[in-house]
Amino acid sequence: MEASILFSHHASGVFSLFLLTFVLSGFLVFKKNRTLPTYYLIIMYMGYGIMFLGYFLSYSIFHPVAAYHRYLTVFVIFGIVGFIGFCYNFPRNIHPKESKVVIPLSLVIALAAWIHFILKTAGKEKIYLFSAHHYSFDFGKEASLAILLCFIISTVILIRKTIHFSHYSGIFHKWNTSADLLALPARILVKSFIFLPLYFMKLALPARKEGIALRAFLLTVTLNLLNAYNNILNKSGVLSYDTYAIAYFILSVITIFSIQSAYLNHSPEPTSFMGKILSSAVVTVVLALGAISYITLFSTDKSIEKEDLVEMNAVKTEIRNGHTNFPPNVRYVLSRPIGPGIFDHKYEILFSKDGLNQTILKEGEKYYKTQQLKEGVEKNKKIHKGKTESELETITLKEMKETDLPLSSRLFRVAGDFYIHYDFVIGQTRYEVGFAYVEFRQVIHDVARWLILIIFGTTIFILIAFPILLRVSLIHPLNNLLSGVEKVNHGDLNVNVPIKAMDEIGFLSLSFNSMVDSIRGAREQLQEHADHLEEKVEERTKEVQEKMEEVQRLKIQQDGDYFLTSLLAKPLFYNANKSSKVNTNFIIRQKKYFEFRNKQGELGGDICLTGNLRLGTPDNYRKFTMAMNGDAMGKSMQGAGGSLVMGVVMNSIMARSAANKRILAKTPEEWLAETYTEVHSVFKSFDGTMVISATVILIDDDTGEMYYWNAEHPFSVLYRDGKASFIENTLELRKLGLDSEFEFKVKKFQLHPGDLIILASDGRDDLLLSEHNNKRVINEDENVFLDVVERSQGDIKTIEKNIRSIGEVIDDLSILRIGFQEVNAPAIEQNEDRNDFADKVVLQSLYKEGKELYRNGEAQKAISILLDAYATDNNNQKLNKLLGLISFKEKDYPLAVKVLSKYLSQDPDTAELWYYLSIAEKRIGNLAQSLEAAMMVNQMQPMNVQNLVHLSDLNRLLGNREEAIGFTKTAEEIDPENKNIRKLKRLLDMES
Repeated sequence: MEASILFSHHASGVFSLFLLTFVLSGFLVFKKNRTLPTYYLIIMYMGYGIMFLGYFLSYSIFHPVAAYHRYLTVFVIFGIVGFIGFCYNFPRNIHPKESKVVIPLSLVIALAAWIHFILKTAGKEKIYLFSAHHYSFDFGKEASLAILLCFIISTVILIRKTIHFSHYSGIFHKWNTSADLLALPARILVKSFIFLPLYFMKLALPARKEGIALRAFLLTVTLNLLNAYNNILNKSGVLSYDTYAIAYFILSVITIFSIQSAYLNHSPEPTSFMGKILSSAVVTVVLALGAISYITLFSTDKSIEKEDLVEMNAVKTEIRNGHTNFPPNVRYVLSRPIGPGIFDHKYEILFSKDGLNQTILKEGEKYYKTQQLKEGVEKNKKIHKGKTESELETITLKEMKETDLPLSSRLFRVAGDFYIHYDFVIGQTRYEVGFAYVEFRQVIHDVARWLILIIFGTTIFILIAFPILLRVSLIHPLNNLLSGVEKVNHGDLNVNVPIKAMDEIGFLSLSFNSMVDSIRGAREQLQEHADHLEEKVEERTKEVQEKMEEVQRLKIQQDGDYFLTSLLAKPLFYNANKSSKVNTNFIIRQKKYFEFRNKQGELGGDICLTGNLRLGTPDNYRKFTMAMNGDAMGKSMQGAGGSLVMGVVMNSIMARSAANKRILAKTPEEWLAETYTEVHSVFKSFDGTMVISATVILIDDDTGEMYYWNAEHPFSVLYRDGKASFIENTLELRKLGLDSEFEFKVKKFQLHPGDLIILASDGRDDLLLSEHNNKRVINEDENVFLDVVERSQGDIKTIEKNIRSIGEVIDDLSILRIGFQEVNAPAIEQNEDRNDFADKVVLQSLYKEGKELYRNGEAQKAISILLDAYATDNNNQKLNKLLGLISFKEKDYPLAVKVLSKYLSQDPDTAELWYYLSIAEKRIGNLAQSLEAAMMVNQMQPMNVQNLVHLSDLNRLLGNREEAIGFTKTAEEIDPENKNIRKLKRLLDMES
């Protein structure tokens, strides 16, 4: 058989896939500032492109030599290795050591599988697969397993990285966190139960940008696995080859487009609008034309089959009439007795144009039987598991003998040449009418050739015509608009973007021109005001002075009210506990600070109070420790009024209950119930204008039995054995002064020796985490306080410090600590020196003023203000950090070195500040000190390219050439395109 070009049904589909990979890889090749993931993606496209080229050749060349297309299709394994490298490095490599092992190992596996396939098939028989219409080898399982292994590796990498970059805080995360408090067996059981749901939710709902991007690539891998599964269905006979090929085409187009779009949408590299439009247009058109080509070719196939059936029926009529005037396209007519069986029949040759004889029939049938036998054995392996090869062959031969071939359906025969035949029955005889297979392929080829030319021509037209059309109607107008924006950013307001067409971009350009006109007009008005500023200032100054005097008088009066209220409240908030077994201590930090006649104070709604009671009879009583923590509704005076009322009422109740060592003939439950009723009735009388949340506790000094009620106060915290947990878990009582839908109940809890109870107001949770563009991010996670208690080991001063390290406290804060039968209990502090508060007020005020000045662009004034605060207290880390950063950014390097060194001596774990210190030391010539600071950064962040470049340059300046070269090489491995690294290589004579 001579080699000939005959396109089959699937040639147009795989040609469009080859064209698609070629075009999309071209977009990546011509991208600017390509990173390592892009290069790996190009390798992946090359592997897939070579595979599609191989399939195209197999569907186009009608000769046994086409079997060698498998050498190209197996090459896809190298593309998958490229995808493994991409998975490791996108968006960044979090497993650098692992990737240095896995990527080369995957490459070795790929190379071994490819070479093994070539060696095994070099002298192997080439078979023709009628279902696929191409030549192939009956070999390739090992290569398929290697490809599957590489797919599994990439899938595992993507799953791990998606989970790593995901942020999930739903119910399974809370269960997982809560399980840490359980005993070891229960903890293992719970964590095992929620392991899969927890990680599934992280995969399904990744909140972070990186997790969303990785999930997009994970979906593309799923499509590849679906293609592999369809291949298995095809091999097992469940799915016909035609259906498999169409599904493979559709899934491959979607996969390639999904990878390209996911990368373009999430890549850190700059991408052009034109590139996105062109890639989307090419994929859409190729997909549409590919689908149309499949529909056209299969319609042509059906037409050929109908024509063949017409001629078969003509043969049937001729035989019935006893004639032999057969249609011209009929190549042969055979007959045999009816009965089951595919092969081994005794045929009678009634008619033959190609000189068929019994010998040719038997030889061809032997060839075709061998092929069918192998396919049947492969299918039966899945059905009859555990059978030997000989047993499977026996089963398959039996099936062949029992199979009754369908009538009037397309069948194939090999008899010197390839034939298509259709069978019919007359009486007890089965007739076979044969047609030339080559003629069938020629008809398909004539149609497919034009379809391939249309796909190729359309793609070229899009790549050439679209940029020309879009450049005029889209790209140029956009560039004009961007140029105008850039000029305005540089202060040029004499900009007018030309408008060629009133489309969306034209409307945007018109709006931009209007905006610039408005800004220009506003600036002119501002300049006019500035020219007459002195006159207007003189007019307004007098008015402002009068208003300021009035405001000052009102402020003095207000501060006097604050001061009086604070004096009234101070004696009411008293740690009166004298118990030797129950230790109590508290701190109160009201939000409102004020100054009145050179005296500083604070005012707010938080209150803490402790004392002791004796309950029972004179002959049989028990000692109890009472502790109360409350938070009155409202700010400043309103809150202070509520806490003042609460303090008066609770002190009155305690005076009645415990004065002169009085013993009350009541149970703890009765005393707490009466206390609640009395306090609630007092606040109820204010008709909702004054309410307070509070927790009141009684603890038996000897047994540790705790009785309490919580009126909508933050949950009480138990600190036991180094773990913090909430005692309550639901709201059970409304604030004092409000109607409650809950029935009042006194709750009980048993304390163990060494237990701590921590009560705190909601200031513990009301933390300002960040503020950007006038948007405030407030903490909403109440579990943060549990972590703080654990890290602070129950110490209230440390608790306060750790709370403030998380964010800015924006409400009153009070913390009450109760310890039962502690060893080495901390000393009770009833009153803290108010001068500390005054210092804190001043520092806080200076800090805020300096921060605000810097935000407004007055950096030097900010430094001056912050230096005053630094002189007052140079141990305030928050202040030191701000002053250090501002002085560094303003290039006041000596001051930056001084302040940052002070900060890092107390908090050495901030890599960013070590880097700034190193740069500042370098700027003032302290190279040795700069090197020490840079090495601290390297210990914490060994992959920090910027610092590696800095370290290299420092060693170069200090004469340490070998160390400089080492740091340069390390940086180059991470970021080979870095311009500073190239510059260093030239300075170190490394280019040669």
